[in-house]
Amino acid sequence: MNTLTPVIATNPLILRPAATTPVATLANPLDVLPVRPSSVVSLGNPLADAVDVYTRNGLLPGQETVRAWESNSQDTVTQLMNTRFNSTSTANRYSGLGSALMDQFSKSGGAGISQSVLNTTADRAGDAGAIKADQAFLHSQADNQVSLSIKTASGKTVTFTLSSQKDGLGVQATVEGGDLSAEELKAVGQLGAAFQASVDGLMAVPPKLDLGKLTQFDANVLTSVDLNAKVTAQGGEDLTLAFYADSQSRTTRMSGPAGEVNLAVDLKNTAILGDAKQQAKALNAYLAQFDRAQQRGSANADLMTMFKDAFSAMNSNYPQTAVPDALSRSPTDKGLLTGLADFKASIKQVADATNAMRPSEVDSFSYNVSQNTQVNGRSNADRSVTQHQQSTLSASFHKGLDGGKPPVLDGNRESQNYLYVQVQDKASSTASFAYKDGQLASASVTQSASQNTRTQKYVMAQLVEDTAVPKEGSSKRDYLALLEHAAQASKNARDTREQSALADMHDSILLQDDPNALIR
Repeated sequence: MNTLTPVIATNPLILRPAATTPVATLANPLDVLPVRPSSVVSLGNPLADAVDVYTRNGLLPGQETVRAWESNSQDTVTQLMNTRFNSTSTANRYSGLGSALMDQFSKSGGAGISQSVLNTTADRAGDAGAIKADQAFLHSQADNQVSLSIKTASGKTVTFTLSSQKDGLGVQATVEGGDLSAEELKAVGQLGAAFQASVDGLMAVPPKLDLGKLTQFDANVLTSVDLNAKVTAQGGEDLTLAFYADSQSRTTRMSGPAGEVNLAVDLKNTAILGDAKQQAKALNAYLAQFDRAQQRGSANADLMTMFKDAFSAMNSNYPQTAVPDALSRSPTDKGLLTGLADFKASIKQVADATNAMRPSEVDSFSYNVSQNTQVNGRSNADRSVTQHQQSTLSASFHKGLDGGKPPVLDGNRESQNYLYVQVQDKASSTASFAYKDGQLASASVTQSASQNTRTQKYVMAQLVEDTAVPKEGSSKRDYLALLEHAAQASKNARDTREQSALADMHDSILLQDDPNALIR
């Protein structure tokens, strides 16, 4: 009778997995596998040809999973990565990692950092060329990647990168152009919380654009910050973000499953900027207008929130660099301006054909808003200023007959009870004033707004009502007499009534999207 003879493989090249699965207890004590890298069990004649060799986890040698680290460092970032790598959530993996990377970079004096961890096979981990290629791919082409590049006034560039995919997690910090000075290291390190906030925002559900702190860099030491990201959003679709800020411009471009957000701010014309109070008033007025546009056009709330957050970040904390003389020493000039830098902003929702019976009826939302200022003339004594604000809204959406939640529309006539609403709105505001020989020669504000609403009512798939409601309003105000009087009052004494009148004037120049508010 043939007997069962255990044969132990003792090949020293077989790698032990980083963590092994416990071996089940066998009934016969003689069948318990010794603590060896792998074992072979041969049935029948022990001298017969050996069969395949298996590890204690039932895998062929070299196919067991191991963790491959790029560096054997035991620093804070490596320890954090080791802890975070167990999570399947990119948000958890990145939690605190961006700020830790920048902090370690600063404390190390600006030394480059490159660390990664991969789940791979023992065979591949032992192949230096293959594992190096895997690490390079992770750092450059991972599914989820966020990078922040910072340029210094001396011409150096520092880049911090976080990379994550199912089987890998990596970080890098690189410097180009030479070693950083102590002042530069400090300025870079101060952006650690800003970088982490932007990463956490992108990883949130729903995603957020938390970019405000990235605009608060020391413009005397750093010239620009550049954030780029590509991450997998909820539902498995890509979300991309590109943010840039320097002393003369700021831009944000975001594209995701819900739609697109694009913003650009021109900071070159610093003479038109108002004080913090004036800017806050204008910013709040715009945010309120965005809320009205969202409600009127039934926009995606999460997408509009990202738009508002980005708009606030882009129009706050303007660089505190050397500012040239204001348009004039008189506060009357700025009373006719918003106080914000010129900008262009747009939000576009992905169109969705939600009605199976009428695919031409799409739910859509597109909104554009901008400000542009022209300053002409040879001097403050002879010049003219024109500031133009405008907005356009185009939207279409379905809602229930009772005005409640959107209906569930399918191929059945019974589902075809709804209102289909189409909205087309425009608004504009133009403020202009001019000086001749040092005296105010003209000052006026012209505004207009229009709203067009078409509503189609369907009952049991039949169009029973089709209405169009247009609204228009406009106004023109001449402020020359008020400003002349206010200027004279300011020379003599502080007149609170005149100051209040100037504040009211500033309110009236802000963009007005409601035609009813312009009808006198």
